[in-house]
Amino acid sequence: MACQDIFFAGVPGAVRLHDCEGLLPALDDFFRLWPHASQPEGLPAISAPPGTLPSSSSRTGPRLDVAQQGRGYRLRSPWLPAPRHEPSQACLLCSLAIELVTACCHACPGLISLHAAAVRLHGRTLLFCGDNRAGKSTLVARLMADTARGLGDDMLGLHQGWIFSFGVPPRLRLPLPSSPALKRFMAERPGIRDRHYGYLGASPDSLAPWGERNRPDAVILLERTPGSCAALLTAPAATGMDNVLARFLIPDGGAPEVLRLGTQLLDALPCRILRYDDLDEAAALLAQQAPLLPPAAPLPANLSPVTVPPARHGRHASPPSGGTGDSRTLWRQRADLSFRQAGQSLFLTDSHGNRIFRLDGTGAVVWQLLSEPLSRDEALSLLVETFPGVPKARIRHELKQLFQALFEARLKKPPTGPKARETDCQRHIVIYCFYLFFYF
Repeated sequence: MACQDIFFAGVPGAVRLHDCEGLLPALDDFFRLWPHASQPEGLPAISAPPGTLPSSSSRTGPRLDVAQQGRGYRLRSPWLPAPRHEPSQACLLCSLAIELVTACCHACPGLISLHAAAVRLHGRTLLFCGDNRAGKSTLVARLMADTARGLGDDMLGLHQGWIFSFGVPPRLRLPLPSSPALKRFMAERPGIRDRHYGYLGASPDSLAPWGERNRPDAVILLERTPGSCAALLTAPAATGMDNVLARFLIPDGGAPEVLRLGTQLLDALPCRILRYDDLDEAAALLAQQAPLLPPAAPLPANLSPVTVPPARHGRHASPPSGGTGDSRTLWRQRADLSFRQAGQSLFLTDSHGNRIFRLDGTGAVVWQLLSEPLSRDEALSLLVETFPGVPKARIRHELKQLFQALFEARLKKPPTGPKARETDCQRHIVIYCFYLFFYF
């Protein structure tokens, strides 16, 4: 079996190809903006912005393996639970790019990956966030057709407050949307494709190469609404936080730093909702409005680097059995949790630093009350008095459900007894909320 190792900038270890000589031309073309070679010597490392210390990476690390399997390929990676079978070269290169980004972020603890897109448009760097099928890739490609510089359409890094590009070209779902400019641009720069997706050809004049960094100037939340006219709307603080935090891939134990990073970004950057249906109309609106967005505030000096605590393997206990016990049991905020406020919502991390919770409305109010020991009965009395129009039975039921739900999220039962109020430092938390979301 013929094997060939390919090394990529910023990635310790190699991509080992097994009997894949026919794949090399497509791989070289696809990754033309991500430096790679058959030997690791001479490849660039992840450098730091002026005035900061560069990060270091070793050339020893986990290996990615690619082998032909029937008409397709098999990809093995330390971050995949099982080998992936990819039916085409386009699918394989997509998955390989994801694993290379993962390896790059593992090698540099200050580099965190985001499922987001970005462009440089009229001197402003716009960070696009949105759910699947919100149109991140097509919007980036459409703006590139009008001379914007693409910084990434699906995978970005955030390194010491800067957007870090990986040089991976935009991947567009086929058939393309109705946009003559986009179709013309795609025809001029064809890349590898299959029946479902087509890539733009990577070109340094319109796409940032691996390692290019840009300071973000604004966050744009994409909201694709059929039949709507393109409009740029101010985003509520909690909506911005929701969307941005959901884009981060949280490293093990890294939720507190991700929460801090997301908060500081949104404190510094204007955040807008782009509601649209027609792609050309949205591109024209952004081209007109980008220079008019308010300037970004200076990013805090402590924004970087993002440090992630070491993994705590073996210490993640299973959720405790039972429940929250007697309604008179006292609970209190746990002191070692990170939390931030955005509008009327609160965002908190769990005790293991792997998840982020959102508390809305009454949940945020009760969280503040839990700065002092509080039982479920006491919370019930306070809520009944505060909301006289809501049936007491409904409040009691929701309190019980939510206390139980948070207890099952690895929250430990506090001590009970006459001295419970005297042992505040030993108590754990209950988070009460009417809407609770997990981000992984």
